[in-house]
Amino acid sequence: MNTKILPGRFHANIKKYRSKDGQYCFTFDFVSCGAYIDIYCTDHPSLNGRDSNPHKTHLYRSGKVCFIEGKEPKTQSQAERLAAQWAEYYLEYRKTGKAQS
Repeated sequence: MNTKILPGRFHANIKKYRSKDGQYCFTFDFVSCGAYIDIYCTDHPSLNGRDSNPHKTHLYRSGKVCFIEGKEPKTQSQAERLAAQWAEYYLEYRKTGKAQS
């Protein structure tokens, strides 16, 4: 495992997600930020040459998963559900090159 430790944070809420097809694993770090939870993907499959632009991957260079302001998850269960949805989106983008907005 190649977990990136983010500066100034404890990492007690790290969870793994296996893709629906069972082929790929993701590691997520859920960080409470008061009213919402930030999601960091600290380990994921490569993009196989696809553009890593956050506008396409919805993943910042820091590993933070991008959400529209005001749409951030507010509970741990919502954060885990959104992380799983993002992981499946990421794999679809990796496969097809088609980005969603």
